[in-house]
Amino acid sequence: MIPTFSVSKKTLYRLALAIVLLYFVLVCAYRWSDTTPPIVTLIEPFTRVGPTTPLALRIEDHETGLQEITVHIAQNRERYPLVHEQFSAGRLPVSGNARGTFELHVVPFGDNTIPRRRGPARLVVTARDHSWRGFFEGNWTRFEQDVTVKFTPPQIEILSPPLSIAQGGAGLILYRVSEDATRHGVQIGNTFFPGYPHPDQAFSMFSLVAFPHDLPASTPIQIMADDELGNHGEQRVTARVLGKQWRTRQLNISDRFIEQTILPIIDRTPDLDDLADPLQNFLQVNKGLRQRNTRQISALAAHSRQAFLWNGAFLQLSKSQVEASFADHRRYRYRGQVVDTQDHLGFDLAVTAHYPVEAANDGEVVLADYVGIYGNTIVIDHGYGLQSLYAHLSSFNVERGDTIAKGHVIGRSGTTGLAAGDHLHFSLLLHGVQINPMEWWDAQWVQSHISDHIRQHEAVDPPSQRDGALRRPSHRSAMAPATGMLSRS
Repeated sequence: MIPTFSVSKKTLYRLALAIVLLYFVLVCAYRWSDTTPPIVTLIEPFTRVGPTTPLALRIEDHETGLQEITVHIAQNRERYPLVHEQFSAGRLPVSGNARGTFELHVVPFGDNTIPRRRGPARLVVTARDHSWRGFFEGNWTRFEQDVTVKFTPPQIEILSPPLSIAQGGAGLILYRVSEDATRHGVQIGNTFFPGYPHPDQAFSMFSLVAFPHDLPASTPIQIMADDELGNHGEQRVTARVLGKQWRTRQLNISDRFIEQTILPIIDRTPDLDDLADPLQNFLQVNKGLRQRNTRQISALAAHSRQAFLWNGAFLQLSKSQVEASFADHRRYRYRGQVVDTQDHLGFDLAVTAHYPVEAANDGEVVLADYVGIYGNTIVIDHGYGLQSLYAHLSSFNVERGDTIAKGHVIGRSGTTGLAAGDHLHFSLLLHGVQINPMEWWDAQWVQSHISDHIRQHEAVDPPSQRDGALRRPSHRSAMAPATGMLSRS
């Protein structure tokens, strides 16, 4: 026989009360025993602050948890709150609150919530936990840090005379920036042309610029300068932009041309497939692949040497005849219909089949490879973003990294890539923007628009140091005088 036990309701009530009292004692003991205040940590430095400076901080309390936090900026006797958060403790949990960590990521002066004013500022962070210390007030932390604010942009001074530049042409701008500028150069449309320390004159900067062939002549040319805190300065350059009229040419595309020229390009381009449709094959190469190849070639400018590697005027391919000019607007017709339009940014130069191709000027080979529509292609870097391109070659005589002298034979003309007959496609690029080679073939133009502008300001006195020292060049490189004759087609 199994014995039975009976428990009275009174005993159950006493047992439940004992459990509640024990839990309350544990809560009290834990809450009273927490003597450690929350910890405030700056994830990123926040001592010098500007319009784009982020504030990133972490507040932690891994015992009773966070109860309340406030963050504000104090400046000129004003308080500008950034955050005020309170976290409930719930129904007497032993540990207080599960919220043990709070992170703040904000740009205090990014949206004009806080006025951008001069004067000393201070970052103030307060936090308390769910401890019952201090008559249930909890453990408090107060973190303060002095902050230096800066909302003035870098100073800019133009040294060049008014700029004269043509659509599709190039030029040089001399200027000066204050030493707080960490990035500076010239903006034309969507293209930024970086500035460099003058190779022979302290305190001055220069930028080789190109006016894209398809921008309106009214497009502003502006010198830009930014500091590390997000302050941005700009000054418009007085310029006379010479408008150009580019010719339009009709090109008929046949199925035979597509089979003989387009399909070999598709075969040599791993991520292109034969679409079994002549027109679609043509469009994926002439439009889609052209854009990718253009980006690939333009990206080479990012690694251009900061030195004048070239010497005087550039050479046109010897004995060559011009078959297509810079910025020809081409309308491609297939079976009587216009199916695509593109601008031909370069010169097509022809002599005879497999004619020796000379380097247009001194420089360093940065590309010698097959590049889609350009076929076998060589790119030579001439320094400060100026590069020359030689396309449709049948063979190479150089490889990447070779130092090349003007007139050195680098390969032979051919029909690789998007070429209907044997010729050299020659292009000049400035920071990835295609420019008109005719200017650079002209020794007088190179002298008057580039060389003379570099030298004529060599005697400029350094500015007053009242507003801070100006940036000095990090290296020196002599610029060779412009020599040579224009090669005529």
